[in-house]
Amino acid sequence: MVLIRQGKMKDCTDLFEVYQGTRWFYRTREGGYTTVEQIKDEHRGAAFSRWGWLVAEEKDHVVGEIVFRSEKNPIAGKIGIIRNLDIDVRHQKVGVGTKLTKAAEAAMKEKHVVRVIATTPPAAYNYWMKVKYFARGSISNLTLSLNKVPELKAPKVKTVKIKAPEKIPKSMNFSNIAYPGSLTEMAGDIVDGRLKGILLEFTSDGHVIGVGAVVRKNAKTASFVADVTKKGFDHADFVISRTARVAIPWNVKSVETTIPKDQGGLYTSFAKWSYELSTDIPVTKLL
Repeated sequence: MVLIRQGKMKDCTDLFEVYQGTRWFYRTREGGYTTVEQIKDEHRGAAFSRWGWLVAEEKDHVVGEIVFRSEKNPIAGKIGIIRNLDIDVRHQKVGVGTKLTKAAEAAMKEKHVVRVIATTPPAAYNYWMKVKYFARGSISNLTLSLNKVPELKAPKVKTVKIKAPEKIPKSMNFSNIAYPGSLTEMAGDIVDGRLKGILLEFTSDGHVIGVGAVVRKNAKTASFVADVTKKGFDHADFVISRTARVAIPWNVKSVETTIPKDQGGLYTSFAKWSYELSTDIPVTKLL
């Protein structure tokens, strides 16, 4: 019998075996997972503290997990995000994933989530159809030479760098034009010290109208996420440009970001970005 319960740090020992198989969407390590400590590292810190964590246990052995959270969206209301669903390959297609998904949905519904979003590779798409999720939209990966990002002006908007944050700022617990969950994920990596990066807030008349996060991915590339509130929509181009250009002191050659395809016009309005369609598929379900 499978028991669904709250995850505990000691479960990472069993999850080490789970991670040797297929990971759905979230991050993977080059060369694979070689120690339990690497698993624990993904289950601690400021970023992870905002996520719900459930595991599936069978015969005192953890055979799967699901990680999820909620965030605000000015159009859809409160949305849920499933970050990852990982099942031991020896326990797939026997209902473990379905039980974990339903338990996560129930927990999010208690927090007044109205819609849940997950991101799936094509190989797992049929599973999400089985549990009544449907594909909605697509994901674009954008890239641009940093020297081609224009320096836009917005005299009424103030850019503030958040110095030495100890936790993810409350201003970043939302998604509007950014891909759901991506801002908090990158902000968490910066706060927890996994990646070198900078967090930004954009204010006008004393109100936060936009936020940004940018990290140094490697010697040649920086990655960023930019988002705006309803009031900041008219300044989206400035927020995007300013966030990307924060990487200039790192002497990287290019910047990249991942966005919902239908938001691409906000980026191409001021620069000629190279883009490719991601093979990952956004799926969603109304609760």
